[in-house]
Amino acid sequence: MIGVWAPILLITLRCIQGLGIGGEWGGALLLAVEYSPKKKRGLFGSVPQMGVTIGMLMGTLAISVMSLLPDEQFMAWGWRVPFVLSAVLVFLGLWIRKSLDETPSFKEAKESGNIAKFPLFDTFRYHWRSVLIAVGAKIVETGPFYIFSTFVIAYTTTYLTFDRLTALNAVTIGTLAATLMIPLMGSLSDKVGRKPVFICGTIGMILFAFPYFYLLSLGSTLWLFVATVVALGVFWAPVTAVLGTMFSEIFSANVRYTGVTVGYQIGAAVAGGTAPLLATYLLNTFNNSSVPISLYIILAGIISIIAVLATRETRHRELD
Repeated sequence: MIGVWAPILLITLRCIQGLGIGGEWGGALLLAVEYSPKKKRGLFGSVPQMGVTIGMLMGTLAISVMSLLPDEQFMAWGWRVPFVLSAVLVFLGLWIRKSLDETPSFKEAKESGNIAKFPLFDTFRYHWRSVLIAVGAKIVETGPFYIFSTFVIAYTTTYLTFDRLTALNAVTIGTLAATLMIPLMGSLSDKVGRKPVFICGTIGMILFAFPYFYLLSLGSTLWLFVATVVALGVFWAPVTAVLGTMFSEIFSANVRYTGVTVGYQIGAAVAGGTAPLLATYLLNTFNNSSVPISLYIILAGIISIIAVLATRETRHRELD
């Protein structure tokens, strides 16, 4: 109804949301990790990662319910309902944030005077290697996630024969499986290490890149569900489960908040935000072939494995 202002407002609000997530994710992660017992850091650090899948689960479930409306009603007002309801989460988040205190690690660093005056500058000057490792590790966690959870809806409904509700339901089940698996994989990393869990999940994604699109091409609802559950719940879950904890353990306390946030969000911007656009471009360029997208997933995995191999196992490392 308002013409070009609609996409302008959407992009503006999305950027504001991104800035908010960029700052709050690091805080949520460090609250979980720095308050946790040493032998359960993987489990505690995986809990904030569940926010991604729970949010995705709530979003896709809400749109799935509203998609039951006739198309005219869905386009007129149905799609707006989940956005209005999400306002409740804003106030819930404000209430939680207001009631939280700083972590013991930060308080100890502050009392000792070991606080960076210019955290962003110090992070890039003294911890640039850790930032690069974080960015590299993030690529396989975020790029394929947008392929498996967002792009797949457009791909299966536009280029294949699935309807919107079926595609949304597949993503809903896939994110539910991932939500259940994330704390299990976080707990497993406390026993076997962050690197083995991360690398196994990444290798799984690499090996599944071509079979994933083959299963989608079969046109079967069952195989669509299987492909989505395996991609998100089996291979992506272990990667995202250990990512935050691993990031926390490679930065020192005085720049940890800035370090984990900068590394995580640069990786998200580079690989995550561009993934659906890149996937669509590759499809249009190569005659609707999924092969280039599979190669993209494989390349993301290789980059992240190289990044993680550049750091030592952090499971036994002291945070302070």
